[in-house]
Amino acid sequence: MDIYQSSQRDHSFMIQPAIHPILDICKSIYSFHLTPTHAVMNKRAVFMTPLYAEYFTIIAVEKGTLTVRAIATVDTPSKDQTEAWYLQAGDLLVIHPNVELQLSYSEVGFLHIITCERYELMNDYTDRMSYELSYESLPEHGAIVHPQDERLFMLIQEIAQYMNQDIDHTHVILHELLQLLSSLNDYRHHKCLNRSMQQVASYIRYASEQLLTRENVAAQTRLHPHYFSEVFKKEIGYTFSDYLAIWRMNKAKEQLLCTDHTLHHIAEQIGYSDGIYLSKKFRSFTGMTPGTFRARKGTTRVASFPFAGTLLALGITPVVTALEINQYSMLIEEELSSVPIWHINKGDNQPPSEWKFELPATITEETKPDLIIVADCVLEHPQLYAQLREIAPLFIVEWGRRNHIDELLYLGQVLNRQVQAQEWIKRYQYQIETARHELALEHITEQTVGLYEIRGDHQIAIWGEGTRAGYNLYRSLKLHPPYPIRHEVFEAGGFKFIEEHLLPHYAADHMFVVAPAQWLENMESMMQQHPMWSQLPAVQNGQIYGLKLEEFAYDDGLALERQLHIQVGYLMQ
Repeated sequence: MDIYQSSQRDHSFMIQPAIHPILDICKSIYSFHLTPTHAVMNKRAVFMTPLYAEYFTIIAVEKGTLTVRAIATVDTPSKDQTEAWYLQAGDLLVIHPNVELQLSYSEVGFLHIITCERYELMNDYTDRMSYELSYESLPEHGAIVHPQDERLFMLIQEIAQYMNQDIDHTHVILHELLQLLSSLNDYRHHKCLNRSMQQVASYIRYASEQLLTRENVAAQTRLHPHYFSEVFKKEIGYTFSDYLAIWRMNKAKEQLLCTDHTLHHIAEQIGYSDGIYLSKKFRSFTGMTPGTFRARKGTTRVASFPFAGTLLALGITPVVTALEINQYSMLIEEELSSVPIWHINKGDNQPPSEWKFELPATITEETKPDLIIVADCVLEHPQLYAQLREIAPLFIVEWGRRNHIDELLYLGQVLNRQVQAQEWIKRYQYQIETARHELALEHITEQTVGLYEIRGDHQIAIWGEGTRAGYNLYRSLKLHPPYPIRHEVFEAGGFKFIEEHLLPHYAADHMFVVAPAQWLENMESMMQQHPMWSQLPAVQNGQIYGLKLEEFAYDDGLALERQLHIQVGYLMQ
């Protein structure tokens, strides 16, 4: 074991009032070259002397691999109840005090072991400050950190350099290191909480008719009800009770529009005790009685965000839409040309929760809808949701839950346009049968087809049948993706993001590339000159086709039908 730098000296220094709320003190740093000259046990070299972590300890592996095992802790005194962590080059392991560790490895490596203390300010008096030992803001015991930021290892190397030369500077470097670890810990904790709350939100959505209370849902997350409420509001944008009410009211609206059930029956279906309570809740939530809302069944005065193509397929022209939707619905531009447009003001780098509609000063009877149909993603924008609620009753559709035909049938039922829905489907299926016959004659049904999108930063999205008119290619025309796409996209969730250099592995005989119109203008010359694209068989055979994002971003109803003609036209050229 080669130790090129070590220090175990204790350091003391005077603390002036109001310096900093956190004090980080470096106790020691060991840097080790791991060589195969150590004793070998079961083909694995083992440190002959266990490491006792008396202080907060960071083990950083710069090269090689390392297994760390806690052989005795306050919580796990028995050797039969040990924890173990496997570290690779670039990993850091955080260990809290009073743990005995056994380190082992199987190859040449290099690592650092830093021990330190963190004191946090508890009281700030006029003439002195009171600090207490605390590691609460740092990662939990046994946490492995996989940093992407090379700055972490640079700071560790600086500590090793200055430990015996400038102890004050060492403490400053250590503070930056621990602050960076704290931020990584906060980010990981936030991601974990966000994912957990998203799962809770999904559970509420699908189980809203059950007896759900803040307490029993919080219990499932193992969070205290008060803390659960705080985190849920922060991550989802609504209180627990409001979010539950949103989905219960939406299910009530669905029943009112699609059935003739009594209020009492609907109440039982959505989780309320009786029709009287539902009526009060509904009026409080929407500003109208259930009967008044039910009377809007069959209305054609509908706003849509998005679903414009579906409404047009049902014979309904929306009374208003959003600029962002129009800009990416160019195939139905003519039908939407006279429809009033609302613009979403996203501000200067404002988070989505702060986005707002720039509404007209007055909304006339001509532009005031009886019903607004929105995708469930509107709930990610609480300000937009609140604005729309003030204008007309909202009906939320879970975007992507149903395939394109089932979604059209569903909205046909909601809007009492079942006949129009069936007529459109019959027309669409006739076009599909005709196209499939033509493709079979050209043997294209025997070849592979892929759908890709240029995403910037040399990243490519590979889509399945749920996006960018993939429904036409795969579900309706029954064309086949290459095996890697079928295995990694269709069987594993419906889409995949890859780095551009990996594209040859996912290439198909026929490749549809979705990109902004401006990018597609130079696609042919770019691909012929590009070292990777030019080698793809689809490029060499002239079987790569550009689809304008402005025409294929939304692929529902009438837009889907017109996208079919473009896709088949390319395949038959």
